[in-house]
Amino acid sequence: AATSSRPKMPPAPMLLVLAQPSRETDDLLAPLVKRVDLCLLRVTSLNAAEIALRDVAVSLVLVCPETETAIVTAILDKTDDLRRGTPLLVLRPRGGEQPSAWKGRTVGILHCPILSDVLSRTVDVVLGLGAQRSALSKLRQLRR
Repeated sequence: AATSSRPKMPPAPMLLVLAQPSRETDDLLAPLVKRVDLCLLRVTSLNAAEIALRDVAVSLVLVCPETETAIVTAILDKTDDLRRGTPLLVLRPRGGEQPSAWKGRTVGILHCPILSDVLSRTVDVVLGLGAQRSALSKLRQLRR
């Protein structure tokens, strides 16, 4: 079989999103959904998130603001058990509860309201994609 001389594109990072269906959440996630440099898997329950963490190479877990504190703590525990070291971004209402069980864990807390573009850039920072995205863009331009 012939091999291609083109550099192989790295796989897109998998973003696991725990979010309930709502127009506000859809608007918040819109820039992330449109990105071709990310794979986005959206789930609505802790059980579905656990299956994804077990079966998919998740790079980042994003928890939307409507998620109850106990569920956030549970997803932190599941992530530690199944994908230790995987970062979590937790969106919380301003002044929302941040239990001591979250301290010292691989979790970033963003207070809402937050602009959707700010969330997208924050995902880049957490995944270290800023430089990688510009390198991929240059690589794509060279291929043309």
